[in-house]
Amino acid sequence: MELLDLNLKENPFRTGPSINPKDLIWAGFPDLKKKIEERLFFSMKTSPSRIVLNWGRYGSGKTHAANFYTKTNAVNELSQKNSVRPSRNIKINLPRTSKDPVQSFFRSFLGQVSLSDIKADFDEVKAVLQEGESIHTIIEVNSNDTIISDLFKLIISDEGGNQFQAIEAYLFGDATKGTLGKLGLPFGLKDDEQIVNFISTYINCITFEKRVFSSFILWLDEFEDIDTLNKQSQDRVTTFLRQLFDKTPNNFLLFLNFTPKTFFNIEDLSIVLGEALSTRAKIRINFVAPSVPEAIQYVEELIYSQSADTTNVYGPFKDQNVLKYVLENIGDLSIRKINEVFSLIIELAMLMEKNNIDIDFIKSIKDEIPSFEN
Repeated sequence: MELLDLNLKENPFRTGPSINPKDLIWAGFPDLKKKIEERLFFSMKTSPSRIVLNWGRYGSGKTHAANFYTKTNAVNELSQKNSVRPSRNIKINLPRTSKDPVQSFFRSFLGQVSLSDIKADFDEVKAVLQEGESIHTIIEVNSNDTIISDLFKLIISDEGGNQFQAIEAYLFGDATKGTLGKLGLPFGLKDDEQIVNFISTYINCITFEKRVFSSFILWLDEFEDIDTLNKQSQDRVTTFLRQLFDKTPNNFLLFLNFTPKTFFNIEDLSIVLGEALSTRAKIRINFVAPSVPEAIQYVEELIYSQSADTTNVYGPFKDQNVLKYVLENIGDLSIRKINEVFSLIIELAMLMEKNNIDIDFIKSIKDEIPSFEN
């Protein structure tokens, strides 16, 4: 039996986060989507930088939200709908158990925003310069470090493209005399503050007066993993983020995805973030467990997205009562659990050649579903 026999083009219930844009759809939860898009819109329309805490238990959809809004065209569609400039959107996972978490973060950043991307973004800024302006002046105004300022001038120069390999080596810590001499720089990136200056200069320049990009949006995923770092590294990360936020006062939106550990309350957040960051993270979006009606809507929309016959709302399932029966009997609901259970049901239906999944079939396989309670 094939998936088409179940009226499905693909199994819509993914058991792990997808990074392929074609697999990233938003199903159900319109209120949550609205709250996220309000924050995105405010960032694109207004100037002050903000930190938004995405708070929710494991499997509540935070990583999916980060992937959806950084890897699809959703944010650009939002900007077009509201007649504002597009934003730059990236997602980075908090470095785990790293001996140098700031350098690891920087490497991840450059993995998302390459030197070619940086040059292309600055070319767009050049294209909208006003009379009497120069790109070098904009760089100098938006940089806190003359070495970083000179580095950006080199990156965007006509010769910069031929030196990207040497520049990348420089950024990743190669400060040998040969590299420094080739680039004409006196010394390398020596500390976390210079990394902050590099990232903040880039963000400040490309969002300058919202001419090219209205905002820079960073989703920092799995921030709870900061507890895998030693105390010194934790302090470095929070200080780094605080400095980045302070030196990028405009047009920067930072989403922190946070999964609280057992017995961890929102009031304990200052212990993890530090007082300076926690006072800035006043905006919170709660990724709460879905109710059964919310879960039904989610399942229906996922099925519809992969249905071979869109006139059949429930795909391989007989009716809504089957969905309700499953959801009421698998315990505490989460996005991840719903996906895992329904994916397993579809796999078992294929294995047992059952093309019409009804409640009797669910009862016959309930022992195969680990969380099934009835």
